[in-house]
This record gives sequence, C-alpha cells and structure tokens, in this order.
Amino acid sequence: MKFKLENTFEENVALFQAEAEQIDPDCAKILFDNMHLLDSGGDTAPSRATIGEFHKAVLAALNGLSNPTGEDKA
Repeated sequence: MKFKLENTFEENVALFQAEAEQIDPDCAKILFDNMHLLDSGGDTAPSRATIGEFHKAVLAALNGLSNPTGEDKA
C-alpha cells in the first residue's frame, strides 16, 4: 500500500486501516479502537504519559485475545 501525498492525513489513515483490517482484523480493531487515546486535541504531540496509556490499553486488549477467558496462566 502506498500513501498518497495529495490525500489528507485522515484519508491516508483510512487507507491504512482498510489494509490492516485485511491482514489482521482483530489487531486492527484493537489499534483503531484505541487511537483516540493519542489525540492531543491540537497541534501538539501526545505526551509520554498519553502514549503510555495508549500502550497499556493496546497491550491489555492483545492479552485478552490470547487469553479470552481472562484466566491467568500458571
């Protein structure tokens, strides 16, 4: 897949999302369900704490995929 320079950021994100959903629908859902956590609401980049919260949310969801019953592995 190639991003198009004439597209907006949102258009290219949509292209990426469609491609990711074809490759791995579960992981794509996790990624895009949590993208809002990175929205800093302006021109500033997300803080380290914000990025950390995104990572925690994605990791928790990925762990749920590998352990759907929520049971700890012994």
